[in-house]
Order: sequence, then C-alpha cells, then structure tokens
Amino acid sequence: MAPDLSLPSLENDQPLRGIKVLELASVLAGPLVGTFLAELGAEVIKVEHPSNGDVTRAWRSQGEDQNGPSAYYAAANGPKRVIRQDLTLPEGQQWLQSELENTDILLQNFKTSSLGRLRLDPDKLAKQHPRLIHIHLKGFMDDVNRGGYDIVVQAETGFLAMNGTAESAPFRMPVALMDVLAAHQMRSAVLLALYQREKDGLGAYAEAWLDASGFSALANRATEHLVAGQSPAPLGPLHPQIAPYGEAFACGCGETLVTAVGNDAQFARLCQLLELTGVHQDPQFASNPQRVKNRVALFAALEPAFAKKSAADIMEQALLLGVPLGQLKSVEEALTSPTGRAMTSHFQLDGHPVKHVRQVAFQVHRTGSRTT
Repeated sequence: MAPDLSLPSLENDQPLRGIKVLELASVLAGPLVGTFLAELGAEVIKVEHPSNGDVTRAWRSQGEDQNGPSAYYAAANGPKRVIRQDLTLPEGQQWLQSELENTDILLQNFKTSSLGRLRLDPDKLAKQHPRLIHIHLKGFMDDVNRGGYDIVVQAETGFLAMNGTAESAPFRMPVALMDVLAAHQMRSAVLLALYQREKDGLGAYAEAWLDASGFSALANRATEHLVAGQSPAPLGPLHPQIAPYGEAFACGCGETLVTAVGNDAQFARLCQLLELTGVHQDPQFASNPQRVKNRVALFAALEPAFAKKSAADIMEQALLLGVPLGQLKSVEEALTSPTGRAMTSHFQLDGHPVKHVRQVAFQVHRTGSRTT
C-alpha cells in the first residue's frame, strides 16, 4: 500500500484529556505552555485580573483593529477558558484554593516575593496538594526577584550582540525568542513531572528561567568562545563555520534564494547546477574552511550565475541534485504554504473568530499507526 503523504492533522489526538491546568501566567512564555497543553486535550483555565486582564490584550501594532482580541494576545492563547479573579482579595484566594484541590498543573510567573501573599509558596502547596505539578517561570537565575523582559534577556545572554552585521547596530530578534525558548523548557518540565507522577503518584515543583533558557540555546555560538576561545561576531544571516550558508542571491526573476550548503559534495553539485565549471576545484573554494576564509570572493563567483536563472528552475534542479536551498518568503507567504496552513489554528476567542500558529508541531504514531 502506498504511504499516506498528505499533511497530518494536528487537532484530533488529545492524550492529555482529563488533565486540568490552572494558568496564572501572563504575557507569552507561560500562556504558550497553556496553549500547548490545551491543544493536547487538557482543560486549561486562564486566570486574568478583572480590570485589565493579561497585559497583552492592550499590545496592538500601529493600525491594528481595536475590535476583538489583540493579535499578540491571540498568539499565545488558544482553546482555554478565561476566568477573571483578583487573587489578592479574600474571595479570589478562596476561589484559587478551591480550584487547586483538583488541579493537575499550575503555571505561574509571579515574582518570588509575591508568592507568600498569594498563598503560592512551593513548599506549602506541595504539602497541601501532593499530586500538584507546579511550574514557576522566573526571569533570572541569579536574582529571583528581578523581572524578566525578553529584550533585556536577549541583551544579557549575548543574542543581541550577535544579531546584526558588522556595520549595523545590534538587532533584536523579531520574536520574543527568550519567552519561546523558556516555554519549551517549561513544557519539558511539565511532561517530565507527569511521567514521574505516573510512577510514584507525586507532583513536583519546577523552576525555569528566561536567561537560562537563552543560554541553553546559544549552542555552537557559545562553544565558539568556550572551546575555540573566540568572541562570536555579528554576521547577519551568514554561518560562522560554513560557506555558502546564509548567503542570499537574487535570481533573474526577482526572487531571492538562500544557501545552506554544508559540505564539499553539495558545493560541487551547486556549481554543476549553476553551470560553473571548475569553480568547486578552485583552491579558494575546494574545501569548506577555504570557502569560509574566502566567502567574499565566493559570493562574487556565485552571484552572476544565480542572476542568469529563475528561482523556480534553480529550486527544481536543487531538489533533484540534493542541494539545500531555500526561497526567501515573507511571513504572509510562508503561512500560505501547505505546512503553514496545516500549522494555522482557527478558533473563537472572546466571541471573535481568530487564527494563530499551533504550539503542537508533532504527530505521534502509536505502534506505527497514525492517531489522527
């Protein structure tokens, strides 16, 4: 039987049905975790202050429609039930303590100094609710009461200094990347704690930090310093150890292609595709270290060849030859691709139809069979 090559549905498999989540977190990282769990079937109750709610309700870009939820709020809040409660008031506390009696997972990002007055002290909660999985997002590992803000964490973990070019000012990553990274750490903690609870019946308290999440994602840029003793410099889209990787070339049709050529064999096939006879044997370009060293000359050698062909023709041949290239797309163009459409969720939020990008980006195949 021919394999099913259709795009997967990511909506119907809900293994966390029956799990109750209380989301006291706001802004992005914690709410992304709540949305992830809700997409997997958990009942997620998001608690917001009665007056203004989550601060991101007021975060609107210039020209954005003032009706309905803000695009930012919609990004992090999917199939949840919103409850308005002031947790600093006695009635709010009474409601919270009642809800915690049958809550499986608590998500919160309050400052440590606020936990006592909100009756969210981890040790006391663990005694009162021994099966509770309590996930606490903090800003900085070395200062428990310092609030975490994405741009500040980008600055203090090295991302801002690396992002840009040698000629430009530092660039902020175009999404709140530290929040997104922290959300992944929080998800891992949740799933690990659920697994452990299945074995011993006990909950857990887990901390995650925005800054530690950023450090964990430095990957090879960190080891440029830790192993090679170098200070990573801003290179724009270019890869510091591979060439041509990140170089962007304008094609004859006006479209732009980017390169991700990771080894000498791929480079030879790229030259074949572009009809550049002998270029891959040129001593300047014959090996990856030489291409990295001579990447300005490399760009000059490749640029005219890209300009002679259309992006469609180059991409067709690249796929046949196994040359990794990509087409530069706007966010709008990317979201209209088959995968972009599969990852777009349609739902109702505050009575308004909205869309956002799903947080579940995997499909489980149990015993070799699709579950959706």
